[in-house]
Amino acid sequence: MPSDRGLPARSCLGGDADRQTRGRSMGSLMRALLGLAAAICLVASLARAQHGTDSAAQVRAAFEQYDQAWRTYDAGKVVAAFSSDFEWTNEVGLRFADKAELRRFLDRTFQDPSFRAGKTGPLVIRSIRVLAPDIAVVSSSEDTIGQIDKATGKAVPALRTNELTVMQRRRGRWLIVRDLTSDESHGI
Repeated sequence: MPSDRGLPARSCLGGDADRQTRGRSMGSLMRALLGLAAAICLVASLARAQHGTDSAAQVRAAFEQYDQAWRTYDAGKVVAAFSSDFEWTNEVGLRFADKAELRRFLDRTFQDPSFRAGKTGPLVIRSIRVLAPDIAVVSSSEDTIGQIDKATGKAVPALRTNELTVMQRRRGRWLIVRDLTSDESHGI
């Protein structure tokens, strides 16, 4: 069937050979675009993985500084590891959400001879999970030997303390926003 210009209608769309060439070109273009998309996804994935690794290393460093402050009885550095809106609950259920109150408690605790008699074993970081670019959870434990029971004056059995800590990066610094400490009970 001729077109208005006197050419067969098929020729205005191109012949079969033109369609095949265009089909190959479109297929090549689609493969190239899919390859590019895959490369972009791979690069983004690697960047996220690297960021997660970097973040985990930064969280570990911040948490180890916090642990060192406990080991050196430095109440100021312990308190400085917390965000302004923190919550800390110790192994006997005392809860603090005010830095000044926590500082007073730690100053008293760190001066207590029964507390200082305990020798803390190495920090064991069980896991660091970076949940988002600025949120991480640290699971840790450590053993203490020789702590004195105030009521009896005798050494308590070896004590394992477990800690679950939520940290958040704020203004480039990893801070503790929630911390829950618990002691394992023997004989249960």
